[in-house]
Amino acid sequence: MIPRLALHHLTLLSALGETGSMTASATRLGVTQSAASHRLREAERRLGVVLARRAENRIELTPEGERLRHLGETFLGELFRLEQDLEASARDARILVRLGQATYSRYHWFPAFLEYLDTADPKLSVDLSSRATAHPLASLLDGSVDVSLVFGREPALASLRAVKLGTDPIVAVLAHNHPLAAEPVVNSENMGDERFFVYPLTAEPGFDWTTLLGAPTQPFRRLTPMPTPEAVIDLVRAKFGVAIFSKWAIEPELADGTLVSRPIAEGGVSLDWWCVRRASDPQDSPAARLSSALTAWSHQSDRALSTLAFGGTGQTAGSDLKKT
Repeated sequence: MIPRLALHHLTLLSALGETGSMTASATRLGVTQSAASHRLREAERRLGVVLARRAENRIELTPEGERLRHLGETFLGELFRLEQDLEASARDARILVRLGQATYSRYHWFPAFLEYLDTADPKLSVDLSSRATAHPLASLLDGSVDVSLVFGREPALASLRAVKLGTDPIVAVLAHNHPLAAEPVVNSENMGDERFFVYPLTAEPGFDWTTLLGAPTQPFRRLTPMPTPEAVIDLVRAKFGVAIFSKWAIEPELADGTLVSRPIAEGGVSLDWWCVRRASDPQDSPAARLSSALTAWSHQSDRALSTLAFGGTGQTAGSDLKKT
């Protein structure tokens, strides 16, 4: 049985689903726009269904196109992993493992972990995935990453295995010379009309602040959405407002004094961080080995994930945030 579609059709659907643009998809695939358009028309002709439509200023996949994209990304991810494993075996070289991290594209902890990994499991090589920032669990399930670092509650999916790395405070973040920096606690009750910057935690359900921390009894008066946490850091540092972060993520700015943090409730509030992999990966698989190395490092190192500085202080998020 030979499928009607080939790899180049699936890679185009994946690129279109990610970019929403034929031009950007062609650039990503290293082909001309006309060649990319031809691929789409050819796939639609072979199947007899419409796979993509133009909607306003972007191209959107139809439900049929989305089904093929999801299947294709799963297949391509598995094929990529198999190719890497086979190449590594042939060279007797390092095995590539793909690592993702939810929400924060901040890796100041990563060099210290790589030094540890060189001794703990020198055959492993780690590649960072940007897709997992917004889709940490979906990326595991579709095979585009092997291990994801996520926060909040332990993932309940039977298809995933999670190990707790540690607990980190959730804090209000301000410029060092912001008027609210003099307050012992900063939350919606004393922020008044101060601008509160919010950023996407992930695009997956269950990762918004209200779900993780509970709804504040006093609403924030001025909410300003921003596209990335990094954009929020720049604006908060310039004293344009206040934001909430997991404390490890703003450690460089706390260290150089450009930002300060304050608890968001008396006694503090914290979130658990987890190292997650697929349950189907064997215990001796590269993903399991990387997960074990991350867990051991975070438990042994006083700088782990605080390069990251995980600590056990503060109440766990979800237990009480009615003061925020």
